[in-house]
Amino acid sequence: MLVAVVVLRPIWVFPATYGARLVPRMARNDPAPSWRYPALVSWAGMRGVVTLAAVFAIPAEVEQREVLVFIALVVVAGTLLLQGSTLAWVVRRLGLGGPDRAEDALQAAVVYQQAAAAGARRLAEITDDDTPPELLEELRTRSASRSNALWERLGRDRDTPSLRYATLREQMLEAEREELLKIRAGGTVDHEVLEDVLTALDVEESILERVQLDSAERDGVLVARPHPAGSCVHLDEAPSTARPKVAGGCEDCVREGLAWVHLRMCLTCGNVGCCDSSEGRHAAKHFESTALDQRPGHPVMGSVEPGEAWRWCYVDARTG
Repeated sequence: MLVAVVVLRPIWVFPATYGARLVPRMARNDPAPSWRYPALVSWAGMRGVVTLAAVFAIPAEVEQREVLVFIALVVVAGTLLLQGSTLAWVVRRLGLGGPDRAEDALQAAVVYQQAAAAGARRLAEITDDDTPPELLEELRTRSASRSNALWERLGRDRDTPSLRYATLREQMLEAEREELLKIRAGGTVDHEVLEDVLTALDVEESILERVQLDSAERDGVLVARPHPAGSCVHLDEAPSTARPKVAGGCEDCVREGLAWVHLRMCLTCGNVGCCDSSEGRHAAKHFESTALDQRPGHPVMGSVEPGEAWRWCYVDARTG
C-alpha cells in the first residue's frame, strides 16, 4: 500500500498539471511549469493526522478495521520517514529554491500599479467640474504614494521617500498612542471610543511596518516573469541592446538640481530618467512626451539599478 501511494501520486499530479494546459486559452494565461515542480509536488505527498483521524473514525464493528488501521499507520509512518526525511535532498537535486522575495516584491508592485490605474480611471468617471481640485489631487497622491512605496522596495537605496515617511509617521503614532493612554487614564472619554481610535492607529502602524520591510536581498539578477507571447507587443519588440545616453544618473535631474531615487532607461533611445518616486518623474515624462509626437512613442523602459534587469511597458502596464 505504501508503494501504491508513492507511485500513484505522480500518476495523478503530472496529468493534472499539464492536461489542463492542452486547452489553448489555459496555455496562454498560465504557461506550463517546468517538470521539476510537479515532480516535487509528487514527492511531497506525506500523510499524517488527517489519515489517522479518518481511519480511527471507522466504527469498531466494520470488518477488517484492524487491517485498515495498520495500513494507515504504515502509510503515515512510511511517507513521513521516506518522503519527509528526503524532501530537502529532492529539492536540492531538482535545483529548486525557496520563494524569491525580490520577485514577489516586483509582482506586488505591478499588481498594485494596475489596481491604482483602475482606481484612477474610476475616479475620472465619477467626478465632474464641481469636484474640488485639491480633493482630486489628494486622492491621486495617496494612490500614487502607496504604489511608489512598493516600487521603492525593489532598489538597494534605503533612503527612499516612503521609508522616510514611515519612519517619521511611526514616531508620530507613538506620541499619539501615549496621549490616548493618558486620556483613557483620565476617564473622561468612553472606553469604546478610545478602543476605536487605538484600533485605527494599530492598523496604520501595521501598514507602516510593511513599508519598512528591508529590501529583498538576492544573489542573482532580478528579472520579471516571462509574459505570455503576444500579450504585450511592445515588450516583444523592445530592443535588448539599448545603451544609456548618459552614464551615472538622470540628466534632467542634474540639470534641474533634483535628486533621484531609482533610475530607469528608455529601451528605444537610451534616455535615462528617474522613477515615479523621484520628484522629477523624468522616466514617465519622457514616455509621455514621446507619445505626444507619435503613438505609442517610446513605451518600454528598463531598470538600470544594480542587480535588476526587469522591463516595464507604460502602454500595457506589464513587466517582462
